[in-house]
Amino acid sequence: MTKIRTFLASDLFNVIMLILACVIITVDQMIATPAYYGLAVFYGFIIAVVLMLTDDIISIFCPVLLLVSFVIQYKNSYDGFMKYLWGAPIIAFAIIFHFVYYRKSFKRVKLSELALFKPMCFATLALLMGGIGIMTFAEYTTKISLSYMFCLGPLIILIYVLLSGFINDVEGLDERLAKIFITVACFLIFAIFEYYGENWSKFISDPNILPFQWRNNASTILMLAMPFSFFMAKKKNFLYVLVALLSVVALVLSGSRGGLLFGLIEFLILIIYYCVTDAPHRKYYLAIIGIGIVGALVLVLKYASLFSYTIDRFTSHKENFRRLGLWQRSLVDFKANPLFGRGIGYMGNRDLHPSAIGQLCWYHSSIPQVIGSFGIMGILCYGYQLICRLKFFKARDNMLSKTVFFSFLGLELMSLVNPGIFAPAYLVIITMLFVFVEQFSKAE
Repeated sequence: MTKIRTFLASDLFNVIMLILACVIITVDQMIATPAYYGLAVFYGFIIAVVLMLTDDIISIFCPVLLLVSFVIQYKNSYDGFMKYLWGAPIIAFAIIFHFVYYRKSFKRVKLSELALFKPMCFATLALLMGGIGIMTFAEYTTKISLSYMFCLGPLIILIYVLLSGFINDVEGLDERLAKIFITVACFLIFAIFEYYGENWSKFISDPNILPFQWRNNASTILMLAMPFSFFMAKKKNFLYVLVALLSVVALVLSGSRGGLLFGLIEFLILIIYYCVTDAPHRKYYLAIIGIGIVGALVLVLKYASLFSYTIDRFTSHKENFRRLGLWQRSLVDFKANPLFGRGIGYMGNRDLHPSAIGQLCWYHSSIPQVIGSFGIMGILCYGYQLICRLKFFKARDNMLSKTVFFSFLGLELMSLVNPGIFAPAYLVIITMLFVFVEQFSKAE
């Protein structure tokens, strides 16, 4: 068992998980078939097995993040996954088994010592009170409303507390986390390049960005992962920065407007920061900046038509009227119930955003989401949580804290034009990162 657990915590295991994920999307040909769903469930079972074999919960992070990264590639997959709902009890059993069987590995945590517990509770309060006074009982208690309230509130608090007690691997914790996110970035880079390879004839016949449905989700995860490439470039080997450079290429090829704009902003911030703080590699960062400026000018002057798809979407009324309309609608919804807003499960804006089954009717921006869904209560509670998070990073002066801050910044930037921070998967990921920072700082 010791050898098995060592393997599950190794770089080799992460590489095998990466290869498996790459094989899945390559074989599946990017078409939502029954075979795909079976492979996704198989991947979930791998996670369940790992949970039962080891007390090291960090070992599941790579397969979990990879699973999220290829599941996002399938639109309207609700019905497909419902056929495999029979697998949910197995996953649930594995989770319960892990926390019960390995309970001796859990260190007692005082809630008062968890820096983000109190602001999470306030945010959850605003979430649960959203819509009170205007939503009917039937609207408030729909499956989608209750499930999102649970996943964005109580579940996040539970994950925060449990992970704070189970994350004990302090030595090398920062590098291990960085390698996991770099692995995930490599997968998404491969996935985007694979999509272009699969549609190469179409690209050659009409050179332009090839649009695909999962571009915003891919961009969000790439932006979460990008700072870790710089972290490893400074701490271990500068060649890790190549993953960040390839991430930028992938963001451009994705066709995501948010990914292109905010991804480049995040990359620029990281380049400038490490140019200032990483003296041994400063000349290389300056070279990247110089090459990047020249490359950007060449692309704009000679190959601008290659990116006309993304550029046109920035100014197209057809592409933007929904988002702009939803942002305006958030003010209308705020006025309808200023104190508590319309509630997270409000579906009255589906005329502008006909959301898929199992999806909320998003405002597609974190600020309008808070204003329209939670009113004054939400503005105060989520504003307080943001201030506490910023203080949380300021109080922890180490490379891991700064790296996670840049990941958090990337997520918040992307959330300005996408559900982002209100999507349960991304909220779980950033909460996991908060725990790593907090526990790593305590052990220093």
